[in-house]
Amino acid sequence: MEKEENKMDEMRIENRVQITKVYVGSGDDYIAVSGNDISLIDRFIDAGNALEKLAEEMRERSENLPEDDYKAEIEERKHFSERATEIMDGVFGEGATRKYFGDIYTELPNFQPDLECFMDFWDALIPVIEKMSEHKVKLESLASKKRMAKYQPQDHKKPARK
Repeated sequence: MEKEENKMDEMRIENRVQITKVYVGSGDDYIAVSGNDISLIDRFIDAGNALEKLAEEMRERSENLPEDDYKAEIEERKHFSERATEIMDGVFGEGATRKYFGDIYTELPNFQPDLECFMDFWDALIPVIEKMSEHKVKLESLASKKRMAKYQPQDHKKPARK
């Protein structure tokens, strides 16, 4: 007796998610972002606020240090750099900060970016985030028009009565 084989149909569907590679530095490293990620803008704004707060906390703690305690001052700045790296990597993925400063790390492997570096990093990404939000609005508008078209009166498509 012949054995019957089970047959299975297969289908593949694709999504409309657009991923944008934002190249950083002079090499091939990039940060991937998507205008379809509804949390991107909030995470980005939260990161800016967190960096600001972290900088303010560092300034306040530094003001309370003895004037000649340069080691404590350096520790404050290291703490800022480590936390700022966590914040930015939290928005743009693990290693995003290292990618952004990749050219520097190539020459200075122990480099720890300071406040100014992180503010430049954040500022450089503002146009990217703006573009992503514009892309999202355009996609939603197009999709909405297509979806709503099926609910619009289709009288103009009917042949005229004689």
